[in-house]
Amino acid sequence: MGGNKYQSRDNFTTWRAWRKTTIRVFVGLNLLIIVGFYVATSSFHGGLSHMDESSSHTSATDAHRHGRMLGAQEGKQQQLLTLADPNGDARAVVSGASQAEAHLKELHQPQDVRADKAVVAEQTRFYTGPLDVDEATMKLALVINQTYWDDPSEKTWWNKPGYHLSYMEDYPPYPYQRIKSEDGKDTGVVALIAPFYDLTYYRAEMARAMFWRMKANGQVVIGISSYQEFPGQITNPFDDRHTTEADWEIYKATDGWLHCFREPEKWIPPGVPRILLSESDFHNPERRDDGGSLQPWGLEKLYDVAYSNQGGEWNDWARNWTLAKPSFIRLIAETNATVLILGRDLTKEADLQPLIASGNIVSHEKALWRDFLKLIEQSRSLVTFNVHDASPRVLAEAMCMDVPVLINWHILGGWKYATEQTGEDFFDTASFIQAYKRLQEPERKARLRPRQWYRENSGYYRASLQLQAFLHIVMGDEAMRSAKQLMTDRHAEP
Repeated sequence: MGGNKYQSRDNFTTWRAWRKTTIRVFVGLNLLIIVGFYVATSSFHGGLSHMDESSSHTSATDAHRHGRMLGAQEGKQQQLLTLADPNGDARAVVSGASQAEAHLKELHQPQDVRADKAVVAEQTRFYTGPLDVDEATMKLALVINQTYWDDPSEKTWWNKPGYHLSYMEDYPPYPYQRIKSEDGKDTGVVALIAPFYDLTYYRAEMARAMFWRMKANGQVVIGISSYQEFPGQITNPFDDRHTTEADWEIYKATDGWLHCFREPEKWIPPGVPRILLSESDFHNPERRDDGGSLQPWGLEKLYDVAYSNQGGEWNDWARNWTLAKPSFIRLIAETNATVLILGRDLTKEADLQPLIASGNIVSHEKALWRDFLKLIEQSRSLVTFNVHDASPRVLAEAMCMDVPVLINWHILGGWKYATEQTGEDFFDTASFIQAYKRLQEPERKARLRPRQWYRENSGYYRASLQLQAFLHIVMGDEAMRSAKQLMTDRHAEP
């Protein structure tokens, strides 16, 4: 019995020694794995970056280096950078972390963002003439148009002159927008149409880095004022896009600017050639399809004045609801007018309920664009109280439907549409009512030709010729050919 006792004790001692040895081996192997992984990743990241190790460097390329943390949406934006990078292989970059890592290595090897900035800084502008290029642009646009019609070859949609803003695409993402020719092909020109996003750091930094990379690679990047005060500081307290000092450096490096301002020198970066041309100038007054018609249907007039505001704090600020609401109350009291309010919920506006009940205010909260246009046509006029707005499209839509417009004189963009043939402008509630009354006078009505004016002075074809002429003036034919070839070589055309 005693032998068995000692035998059990020996077995226990042997088992305990074996367990200690196993633990030591296990811990040792794990330490080796950790050290090996650390060495491998350090070597990998060392190969990725050719930047110095300054702790203050917070450029967008750092955001790309950590891009695998951003998820699928940021992965898409990394793909976009390959469109602007002629040294990369767009086919090799697809969704997935491993491919993103390979692409990040490719991006870092040629140059970092500071190097991109240095390349751009060394570039000199082709155009050195007056900053306001409107007169020269119009002359060249007429030449382009005449050359097209003098050409004896067949006139088709694919050889028609003119450039236009493409529809929003995944690549490049907002706030970038491609500019294409009439045959739908990429011109190699990209437009920056709004400030960068405040709330998502990585998305904003990647978009900023994208600008410098595109410029360094030879693409043409222009700015377009189509978002409130942009490129000035956004004053809407409910907005999440604002301009930083770094952004202003980007705006200064653009190749040109399409603006909407009375005094562009107060808004457009110094040294950047510019032209008074807005997105609202690109409406086609001859459009008629399933999506909607910008040709009048001849509908009966049911409303005296229409006003568009999609509601919410952002829209109430941008559409100046604080001026619109008391102005409508006073207008109805003085003239018994019928006001059509499009898009805004009025159920919580207690002081408007009696006017809604009497039929003096008619509300349409939601409407498809084709139905929205018909409601505009059924109105005798359209008013925009907007101030912090870059040429509202609804003004162009109203004129296409042959509806006179009433425009707040203080508006940033769209002021140019207030003419003898199109309507009136005003400063406040009192002058709004006076302007409205003037439009009712028979002699004044007889001089109104809003649709005719828009067709003769604006509209898609004219604006597209101006955009093409402007780009060729400020960039030169060779730079435009190179930019287009860059996109062709990158297989970026649709």
